Amino acid sequence: MAKLRWRERELVCRFYGPSAVGELERRFLEAIEHLVRPGDRVLDAGCGSGRRFAYDLRGRASLTVGVDISPDVAHNPNIDAPLRGSLAALPFASETFDLIICKHVLEHLEQPESALRELARILRPHGRLLILTPNRFHYVPLLASLLPQRVHRLVASGRGLTPEEVHPTAYRANTPRRLRWLARQVGLRVAVLRLFETPPVYLAFHPLAFALGVAYERLVNRFEILAPLRVNLLAVLRKP
Repeated sequence: MAKLRWRERELVCRFYGPSAVGELERRFLEAIEHLVRPGDRVLDAGCGSGRRFAYDLRGRASLTVGVDISPDVAHNPNIDAPLRGSLAALPFASETFDLIICKHVLEHLEQPESALRELARILRPHGRLLILTPNRFHYVPLLASLLPQRVHRLVASGRGLTPEEVHPTAYRANTPRRLRWLARQVGLRVAVLRLFETPPVYLAFHPLAFALGVAYERLVNRFEILAPLRVNLLAVLRKP
């Protein structure tokens, strides 16, 4: 496991330079910091343990709450208050939060509309929902959809994840068109929706595979007509 994690960093540095290490997490953190306002109440929806994505909103947000179905939420260092529960049935009053963060969660939901309806309910007027999720039409989710869960766990273990951190994927909210439709159904407005490709760290098991992924990344990022084939879907939904 350690060897594969080292290869990830080594290959990213070789092809992109040291500044590209952790690019996806850095871009998502920049999006959070752009949206958070002084005194905001923030919910990290599906926050997990926080082991692979660190941030600190203390001094800006008045409160950061984390909710997840996993007991690991109790050990998340990013949040002030942990809560174990389902996104489809949240124990908060309506219009509680100013900003909701939802990172790599939607792809795991069998009924994303139920979760998004709950998140919309607890957003205050003019509140923001920040989403990062894979694009279903990228080659990684397409391939992942064909593989059994035991293979997902095997691959993830090489990247330092535990079996408990590998959840089944459904990809039922994972295209721009589908996400726009879901936003309308729950009364949210799409303020930002963009796709972007990042270094192919999921191909770091072999230098040749990684090099092919780099070629793909450079191609789809260069031509806007190929944007629907980029892997990361980032959206900001706002409540009127």
